[in-house]
Amino acid sequence: KEANSNTTQRVTKNGKLVHEEKFKDLIANLISIETKENEFAGKKIKQWALKFQEGEDIYIVNMPYSSRYAASFLKALPNIDLTKNVKFMPWSMADKNNTTKQITGVTMYQNDGNGFVKVQPAFTKDAPNGLPQMKQVKVKGDLIWDDSDMMNFLENVAKECFSKIAAAPSNDEGAEDLEDAPF
Repeated sequence: KEANSNTTQRVTKNGKLVHEEKFKDLIANLISIETKENEFAGKKIKQWALKFQEGEDIYIVNMPYSSRYAASFLKALPNIDLTKNVKFMPWSMADKNNTTKQITGVTMYQNDGNGFVKVQPAFTKDAPNGLPQMKQVKVKGDLIWDDSDMMNFLENVAKECFSKIAAAPSNDEGAEDLEDAPF
């Protein structure tokens, strides 16, 4: 809420001054996840809002609903111990087969007592465990990949993961900051 040496300032579309800090990764407790819709350029855009807490600090991470970032995070979510801190690390790299194309994702880590280890996805190509695959559909004459079934499935997985800890007390401080997120 206040500027420091690590933040940049911007004014939201509602005219509110906010301070943002960019991180390579985030180590904190994942305390909630929700979907929300915002309007951008006249279109409704659905996104994920992940809320992390480390001590008194609250961090909000927003991701487009239908994205590789969200899919990679949600595929690992069932294997995350939500009672412990996680290391949330988004990444982007050039595709080895087409260097003009970027591949993105999120890798999650948790401490196993000897250091941080990668949280393996619960849903993979070889072991989909019920995860619907993307489908190619024709829209206005063009073939596109549709991930609607996959993302609906992963949204239900996220709800199930958090329903297990829903009874636990939480701190709602910082919830109003969701409206000031850049997406």
